[in-house]
Amino acid sequence: MTEGNLGIIACPILEEEMVYNLSNDKELGTVLLLDNLYSKSVRPKLERNGVKYSLCSEEGFLNGSSKLPDKGYNVAIWMMDLGLHEEPTNLKDFVKNSANRMQNSVDAIILYYGLCGNALKDIDKWKDEGLRIPITIIRDRDGNTCDDCIAVAVGGTRNYLRLLRKHPGIMYFTPAFATNFDDLKGRMELFRGMGTDDDSQLKMVFEMADYHYVMEIPTGLGDEKEFHEATKKFAERMDFDIMYLDKEWCTLEPIERSYAGAKGLLSH
Repeated sequence: MTEGNLGIIACPILEEEMVYNLSNDKELGTVLLLDNLYSKSVRPKLERNGVKYSLCSEEGFLNGSSKLPDKGYNVAIWMMDLGLHEEPTNLKDFVKNSANRMQNSVDAIILYYGLCGNALKDIDKWKDEGLRIPITIIRDRDGNTCDDCIAVAVGGTRNYLRLLRKHPGIMYFTPAFATNFDDLKGRMELFRGMGTDDDSQLKMVFEMADYHYVMEIPTGLGDEKEFHEATKKFAERMDFDIMYLDKEWCTLEPIERSYAGAKGLLSH
């Protein structure tokens, strides 16, 4: 039986994967969700999947006035801002600082992130830079950090490269990427500076890149109807055709393996 408190620092693009892990964990005890602007989208997903949680003041948890229980296996979730993707250095500094702030309240931390432009490639070195507790991230079966949410969905970097070679020049959508695209595009280097409603410039960028398709990645997570509707809306706006990746490409192994590994950092 797992004993200890796990801290989760998560990007909204991987919140479906986080909810999947928690909803399938029979050892899970108390779940605290740190209340901030970025926790709103995950609340209905936790509820829909039967994960009982309590909202907790962000500052209250970080300063120790609100705490997880001393016994059993418990989790604190801290959702981050999608805007951190604007600049890899800022993302690294913010997530690293967040881990340092959280470490007094938990026994280990898992990051629901990929490499994100290599911003998080050196988390193992953070222990030499002030982090006193173990930390891990989403990795593939070879132990490599997954590049991004698409790599997580297809099992890691090796399969991601195979996918890119087989289907180049395509916009890939996972459920959370599809439903958060308008918020995310302003933070992506390719689309930086464009407003949410600036479809003309966005279409021009896609034309220059010779993109004509959006491909749904069937992770099996999230609300499929919402996923399809968001993809269809995007395709209509961009005059794209929709493709569907074969389900055989997709796997939950990286998130299952990584979550189990995070629990393994705690006492048993």
